[in-house]
Amino acid sequence: MIVLKILLWILLAVLGIIVLILCLPIRGAVSYIDGKLTYSAHYSLILLYNSDKKGLVSLVLKWKKKRDEKKKAKEEAANAADAPEPYEPLPAETVSEPPAESVTAPAEEKPPQPLEEVKPEVVDTAPMDDSFDDIDEPFAEEESSKKKKKKKDKPPKTLIEKVDFVLDIIRAADRPILIIFKGVKLYELYIDFIIANEDAYKCALNYGRISGALYNVIAWLSVLFNVKLKTIDINAGFAVDKPRWDAAAKIKFRPITAVAAGVGLLITYLFRFFIPGLLQDRKLRKQAARQK
Repeated sequence: MIVLKILLWILLAVLGIIVLILCLPIRGAVSYIDGKLTYSAHYSLILLYNSDKKGLVSLVLKWKKKRDEKKKAKEEAANAADAPEPYEPLPAETVSEPPAESVTAPAEEKPPQPLEEVKPEVVDTAPMDDSFDDIDEPFAEEESSKKKKKKKDKPPKTLIEKVDFVLDIIRAADRPILIIFKGVKLYELYIDFIIANEDAYKCALNYGRISGALYNVIAWLSVLFNVKLKTIDINAGFAVDKPRWDAAAKIKFRPITAVAAGVGLLITYLFRFFIPGLLQDRKLRKQAARQK
């Protein structure tokens, strides 16, 4: 019992740590001010990556690059050690001819001797006892029949059934997807545009088009996400030489929201589509069996 309690407490501690990690927010920031793009991504207080190429991701990439370089250097050293040494020919002075006495005369060839006749051995051609094969045949037939029955009991899904399965997933996922979108918080949205043009007519026309499109995009984002505005300022610069396109925004999302949405999707699919489908199939099978 003590061991079970210790394991239970360890399991609860691990689950608590996982839930705490999932509750920590992922934050991002993007800004384009005076023609300079800056961005950063944080996991709670931990810097993941930014426009200066700093953060945890850059450290991991540097460590991986160093590891690959060390591995490559070790492989090159091993290949160099295994390579054969280059052949260096001896100088002409050290090469000496063998003495004439050491040269031996060729041996005399002996006449071939007749081969002895080999008598063929008697091979026992008695038929083998197939009693064990006869015993194994019924078991093999039973196994093959069981496999055939299983294949017959589970016919492959048709195209209509596959389409219905995908449609059921889409119907069950509408609410969880909306929860995930609403979990994304877009805040401190800053926009400061000056639409400049030498021609006053074109400047007014561009101002109307850009401002109308921008406000429609903000309204659409407000429907999907949780949006909080800081400053939205769009002006027509009739007497301005250069336009200005300054914008900035921050985004925040908690991974626990996606986990909760996934659990909700699973529960919705099970109780709205999967379990009712199984019950309906059982009823149809029972009715078909009674008719037979």
